[in-house]
Amino acid sequence: MVVYLSIMLLIFGYLSFNVTYLFLFALAGAFKKGRKYSSTPYKRKIGILVPSYKEDAIIIETVRNAIRQDYPKDRFEVIVIGDQLQTSTLTKLAEFPIRLIEVKFDKSTKAKALKYALQHSPDNFCDVVMILDADNLMGNGCLEKINAAFESGYSMVQLHRSAKNKNTPTAILDAMSEEINNHIFRKGHRALNLSSALIGSGMAFGYSSFKSVMMDSDIENNPGEDREIFLGLLKEGKICEYIDDGLVYDEKVQSPHILKTQRTRWISAQLQYAKRFWITEFLGTFSFNIHYFDYALQTLLLPRIIVLLGSAIMMVLALVLHFFIGTGLFPGLSCWIVLFFIFILSMIMSVWSHVSFKEILTALRSLPRTAYSFVIAIAKSRANQEDFVSTPKAFLREDIETSKTH
Repeated sequence: MVVYLSIMLLIFGYLSFNVTYLFLFALAGAFKKGRKYSSTPYKRKIGILVPSYKEDAIIIETVRNAIRQDYPKDRFEVIVIGDQLQTSTLTKLAEFPIRLIEVKFDKSTKAKALKYALQHSPDNFCDVVMILDADNLMGNGCLEKINAAFESGYSMVQLHRSAKNKNTPTAILDAMSEEINNHIFRKGHRALNLSSALIGSGMAFGYSSFKSVMMDSDIENNPGEDREIFLGLLKEGKICEYIDDGLVYDEKVQSPHILKTQRTRWISAQLQYAKRFWITEFLGTFSFNIHYFDYALQTLLLPRIIVLLGSAIMMVLALVLHFFIGTGLFPGLSCWIVLFFIFILSMIMSVWSHVSFKEILTALRSLPRTAYSFVIAIAKSRANQEDFVSTPKAFLREDIETSKTH
């Protein structure tokens, strides 16, 4: 009985940590609006770096979108780092007013492409570096808002990455997950004056700070380069601003199989940094930096679908035990019910303004297969994984409005 109670308390404590953390920032994000940014007189030179690894199907449309941005044409430059693109794609790209850097690595990573571009660009060719993925399409005003945030004193900015397709149940579920992350780890954090987390694209940095971090040789083979950039700048005392109305459209995963591959990579990166924070460094570096410490706590969070399944299973188990042996054991049925519904409330607060009830019902169709994919992803993940895994993408801008009607 003592062993049983110890295990139950351990599970309840860990799930409670997860739920409390999510609820706190979900609540903060729901009641405090983010700062709005608009045009300012001074225009910083912005370099838009777009790494593209074998993404011939989508890179042309991304470039078309980027060069149409409503920002002075002489104050921004689009640089495409083409890694193993087809000759026909390179020919088309050469027709645009951009800078094309061709690379071909034996082992390709996004960080390696970005570092190469910096090394083969003039010193201080821009004031601000913006990173886009090859499938990202910017909404109106993104560069103006980034410039205004830098004018306000920030040197690290994350835009609101949002889904450009909701054409399958898996894509809707992935879009919901993205908005939950935006609400909790970005909007909610800024509401409490903590640093927003980065998300890998739609992000901007001061040139000198970004180059300093990217020149570190250890970052080249790191599949979680955005985490390394983030931590490097946090150590310098910088915090990340989040611009909620600065939209960058991103393609969402359309099948459970691809989702499993993507999540395996993400979970591996999280395990790597959890090991680094709590075993290798063991609070030594970040104990006096609240933003750094907060990010360390995030590495201990379970995937939300695991929290959902775990709390639901434990609630059912508690119900069975309550029926057979009564209410004498802690945590009892009421504890698990409260925990489960606080988690559900946190998720509702995070997505209610971004998805419709119909979309939620559609996404639920994909939930069992997605849960299975996460279990497999966790089983395959390892903290020392260095493999770069590209997510197949082929969704184009003209499909955005079509996807919104389904």
